[in-house]
Amino acid sequence: MFDQQAIEASLRTAGIVMLDFVWPSPALPASAAWMLTACLPEDGRTDRTFDLDEPDLVGLANDAWWQLVVEYDLLDEDRRFLVSVGPVDQVTPARPHWARVRLERDWNIVGGGVDNGVLGGPPGRPGFVMLSLNEGVLIGGTTWNDSIGIIALPNPVAASAIRKFVDRL
Repeated sequence: MFDQQAIEASLRTAGIVMLDFVWPSPALPASAAWMLTACLPEDGRTDRTFDLDEPDLVGLANDAWWQLVVEYDLLDEDRRFLVSVGPVDQVTPARPHWARVRLERDWNIVGGGVDNGVLGGPPGRPGFVMLSLNEGVLIGGTTWNDSIGIIALPNPVAASAIRKFVDRL
């Protein structure tokens, strides 16, 4: 389990600055956002997938992440967004939560960012979910047996898998 300082340090390696360690999301709990990979193309899901043996895996995945960030407006005008982190130490049951963060000009989400575990790991093996402040888009990175994926989902609270998960909370 990570503490707040370790999470902040890990995010800094990705070029992400922590603004608020805990940020409430009235419509989409961070635990529900992890259902992103269960969402379907009919929900609006867009995938960019890369084989693990791709020579420039980290570069291609970072480029795909940025393209989806721009296309779907993950960042606000000050480059802020939410990222799932946690759980908070000593909280039972242990659940991830949203942290409000800012993306620096120099970033490496799928490389350095996943090196310390908060955004996945090891480098080139992402595992993260990020939400726009207006909760209009969810972007995630995931690792499968032989590939990785960067995924965007507009209007995530309307996606069937996420809606079912939220209804059970």
